[in-house]
Amino acid sequence: MNEKIVLCACSGMNPRGEVSRVSVYDLSIEHEDIEYCCVVASGGNYKKFIELAKNNKVIAVNGCENCCPETILKTKDVTVEYNLNVSKLLKKHALQAECTVRINENDEKCVNIVKDKIIKIKNELEDS
Repeated sequence: MNEKIVLCACSGMNPRGEVSRVSVYDLSIEHEDIEYCCVVASGGNYKKFIELAKNNKVIAVNGCENCCPETILKTKDVTVEYNLNVSKLLKKHALQAECTVRINENDEKCVNIVKDKIIKIKNELEDS
């Protein structure tokens, strides 16, 4: 299968945004079939990321309920197959991200939970 899974993370300046970005970056390095899409560059009409998202399945990794990655991608006619809400996911695990621009031990736990969930979603999308 040549299709990639594209992850588009929250770029918010809050701890959930940082956890989202670290999770997405880590997975893009760890898995050959996962790419990241920079939501800010997409909003700025950077064609590389827009085309990448248009031509593959997209998981939006949202820091909160505002779903900024999906909202921005929709303006570029990109379909998002799955919206992951990091805030809700961490609450289910009784965790809360703490740092905005640095990752501490607690936030590494949050990153691992988000990464595990993204891989589960990725596998479901590939099976569908």
